[in-house]
Amino acid sequence: MNTQNYASLEASKRLHDAGIVLKTEAYWIRVANSPMMLVDNRHGADEYYPAPSMAEVWRELPHNTWLRKDYIGRTNIMNEDNSFIRYNINPTDALIELLIHIKGAGK
Repeated sequence: MNTQNYASLEASKRLHDAGIVLKTEAYWIRVANSPMMLVDNRHGADEYYPAPSMAEVWRELPHNTWLRKDYIGRTNIMNEDNSFIRYNINPTDALIELLIHIKGAGK
């Protein structure tokens, strides 16, 4: 499983802490005292966080949402007023930050 196609552990935790629940096909899990790992099911996990893909987050955003990659490979996320929201290397993480901002969670 390519971890770059999914939210990072940190972004997954922020989404969870903001109280936003998305149906996902991947999870960051911990079994016993092992490090967190990205898997496609949470069976047997002692701790887990949903790890949405870019498409799973994109479905939750308003229809006028857009993103742009700049020359150094980062993703700019703008809101409907073209105000800068987030500058992030992982586009899924950037979309999660935007989703948290739009839903007003984590304030």
